[in-house]
Amino acid sequence: MKTTKVISIFFLIFFVSTSSYGQSSERNFSEILQTYYLYKDKDLVDKTIDFVNHSTMSYKRLEPILTGFFGALFLNDKNVKKSFVKNIDKIEKPEIKELIMTLSSSDIDILYSKAKITTEYNDMNWASYFATGNVKYIDNIISNLPYENERADINLFLAGASAKWSLCSNANQDKLVKKHLESLKDKNENMKEILNKEPQYFKDKMVEIIKVQKSKGIWN
Repeated sequence: MKTTKVISIFFLIFFVSTSSYGQSSERNFSEILQTYYLYKDKDLVDKTIDFVNHSTMSYKRLEPILTGFFGALFLNDKNVKKSFVKNIDKIEKPEIKELIMTLSSSDIDILYSKAKITTEYNDMNWASYFATGNVKYIDNIISNLPYENERADINLFLAGASAKWSLCSNANQDKLVKKHLESLKDKNENMKEILNKEPQYFKDKMVEIIKVQKSKGIWN
């Protein structure tokens, strides 16, 4: 397991590859998704199709974000779903086209109830939150926090540790995230630490724990 997986998170995924389409375009698309629940970009469908047709990002990296975002949005906004299905043949990549069609007839909440606990699960829920502004997806991420104490299964540890880091990072940038975490301070002991520390603290902590476990021969 590469330690670089520690930094897997929704708002970084579009910045880590060089593309002939241009990193500025990837950055713009990421910003559209991150702020959608606030601004409801009316050209979302066209911009998404244009992005997936030109992006060199692998399906493996795109799939969790597109699943989380459009899986939740299609449940929340039938007009967007209808528009996407109407324009489905404009998508040039068969895997993406099949994914969108599957999401148009699926319930993302059922998918989440059966999903494995991974860093990708956190990414998907962040995408769902940014699509809808529904804090139930933040609660899904919060439910992974206990796994930060896992010291046998690195995948579970990363799910818990990245959940804590991402909650801290997004609380610093998104007022609704911060407000929701503040409302849970008396119910969840993790909230005070998340709200009082900086994101770098949690990233450093993740890396240090991985180093310790590797030195013990546990996570090799």
